Amino acid sequence: MKILSYKYKILAYFSIVLIATTLLFTYILIERESQLKIEHLTSHMNIYTDVINSSIAKNGVILLDSANIEKLHKIVPSNMRVTIIERNGKVIYENFTDEGISHDNHKDRPELVEANKRGKGSALRYSNTLKSDYFYFAKSFPDYYIRTALEYKTSILPMIKGDYKWQMYIFLILIFAIFSLIYITKKITKPFVALREFVSQIESGEESYNVRFPKDDLGEVGEKIMNAFRQLENTKKYKQELTHNVAHELKTPVTGIRGYLETILQQENIDPQTSRFFIERAYAQSLRLSAIIKDISILNKIEEAADKFEFERVNIYDCLTEIESDLSFKFNEKNIKFILNVSQDSSIDGNYLLIYSLFKNLIDNSLEHAGESISICINELGKADNQLLFNYYDTGRGVPEEHIHRVFERFYRVEEGRSRKSGGSGLGLSIVKNSIILHKGSISVKNRTEGGLQFDFSLAIDLMKS
Repeated sequence: MKILSYKYKILAYFSIVLIATTLLFTYILIERESQLKIEHLTSHMNIYTDVINSSIAKNGVILLDSANIEKLHKIVPSNMRVTIIERNGKVIYENFTDEGISHDNHKDRPELVEANKRGKGSALRYSNTLKSDYFYFAKSFPDYYIRTALEYKTSILPMIKGDYKWQMYIFLILIFAIFSLIYITKKITKPFVALREFVSQIESGEESYNVRFPKDDLGEVGEKIMNAFRQLENTKKYKQELTHNVAHELKTPVTGIRGYLETILQQENIDPQTSRFFIERAYAQSLRLSAIIKDISILNKIEEAADKFEFERVNIYDCLTEIESDLSFKFNEKNIKFILNVSQDSSIDGNYLLIYSLFKNLIDNSLEHAGESISICINELGKADNQLLFNYYDTGRGVPEEHIHRVFERFYRVEEGRSRKSGGSGLGLSIVKNSIILHKGSISVKNRTEGGLQFDFSLAIDLMKS
């Protein structure tokens, strides 16, 4: 059994409600119109009742002589039934039946019961005497009732029934409303149709999702769902690649450590100098292993638990001077000139360890890859839109242009084995970029025309304003 689509369900539900409401409204209008016409008819019959009473009664006494009866016939329309009834319900005059015909007691007739209570009464009912439907109006007088009646089927049906001409207009309005409902339903369900198409693409295994959502609130929700799923898919692929890369990167130092230690264990008469060499190599590989694990931990924390970092006011100059002190030995060893053009009072909202790691990884990248006898320069360029602007460059070898757009990727190497030889984790520049993003800044990289690699980046001064 085919399941009715959401679009047609909405259309069906609203159509039922619309039709039911229209029918109810029409019924109320018809009933109201009929009631108004009955009230109008009652008013006219009341006038006739008073005229009849003034014609055949004197001092509250009914005079049914031939003259009065003749007068009654002249003033009453031929289709109007007139009945005079005593208070006890006995019929004393009826213009539609011959004299001498006995009538049932009328005391319990609905129109008389109402007239007895309110002075006037009316009823639409079947006449057992005349075998037809009649509209009755009765008025109470001190000693009698005067009742007038008109046949429902012929005489007054056009008068008391509602005018059905306008119902055609209601029908046309209903048709217009249904077509409008179809259009509105199509507009409302458009995001759901697009979402269903998106789900179908997922189920079919398509890798790119090309679904256009309408520009409305529901479409915005659908767009966010698609983007969230796309992000999840990218994260999944990213983690798969990361797992592969981590396994690949860890394999090298672990294999090296194992190899060096096996050599020492397998050679019983190994000389102390050779033994020390292998131990030093194993130690170096363990340092590399620790660096990889540490950097992976930092990256994962930045990307998945950024709220766990504590933020404070960080003085950039103090942070850089600490890094300069920590790396002074390497600067001297490689004859590197470190140039720092940063104001001593420059400060931002940030996490000190991440800011430290950011600048240190930039410098480590230059130390490992730029070569010796170079200059490393960090410049503060000023402030703009709650951002503190920086310029970092070295005067080293730079990076081939075909690789420069990938330098922030995890474990990416311009040359295979480069990071392994230098001892880096291959994650330094990834940490740099993610740290900057966490501090609501941005970063770009380019080769300098004078030689070397240059990074232009910014950091938010006040995180609450960004």
